[in-house]
Amino acid sequence: MGVLNDPIYRPLSLTFIEYQEGDKIGFFLAWFSMLPFIYIVSLCTLILFRRDIQTIMYFGGFCISEVCNSSLKRIFKQARPERTRDRMGLYEVHGMPSDHAQTFFYFMTYLAIFIIMKSQMPGTPSIRSMRNRFLVVGQLIVATIVAYSRVYLHYHTVAQVVVGAFVGIALGCGWYYFVNYHFMKYAPMITELPIAKHLLIRDYSPIPRLIHFQYDSEYAEAKRWRERRMNHSKDQSTASQ
Repeated sequence: MGVLNDPIYRPLSLTFIEYQEGDKIGFFLAWFSMLPFIYIVSLCTLILFRRDIQTIMYFGGFCISEVCNSSLKRIFKQARPERTRDRMGLYEVHGMPSDHAQTFFYFMTYLAIFIIMKSQMPGTPSIRSMRNRFLVVGQLIVATIVAYSRVYLHYHTVAQVVVGAFVGIALGCGWYYFVNYHFMKYAPMITELPIAKHLLIRDYSPIPRLIHFQYDSEYAEAKRWRERRMNHSKDQSTASQ
């Protein structure tokens, strides 16, 4: 097959991030620009192993955010910055609002509200309050850097990431309210469904201090199994004698 007839290959634009050669700040921000994808993969892994309704619904809000972002881009039809437009074969044409900014601000907003409202970490009230503030401020800083990376790397304008951030914040607040004040009332009924039991879907929300509960339960069960194994080994050795 000749060169002219060879198929055209395109990179997966979703994860294709460029920075100027030799630009150390650009290299650093390119990795921050990848954080939404790293977070999504981590969240899917968490869902696979925990199968908790709250976590599944957290991911469901991201899916809704993606649908909203795609719809808004079709409505606004605003082009990306000039530099990116020259490489339009590699990226989606429309840039309003920024998908990265919207996605990460959604994730961080929902998580921040969850930490403030439902955090069950150990410590005195003052320590918990200080820890929660530190986590929330840290999340806001990381989300801001992710949004700024899209402007610095010329994938979006300032207006596009600002709109994306506001849409993400609104979705995070609205989805958290819907999940925790409406949907979770039906969680006990959902977990009793045969399909939910088959998929091992769980609801951890009624359990206080979940991490300690899981640790204590798993530690006690592992200890029981070790004792049974030791007793079984002793019985076998006694029988052989």
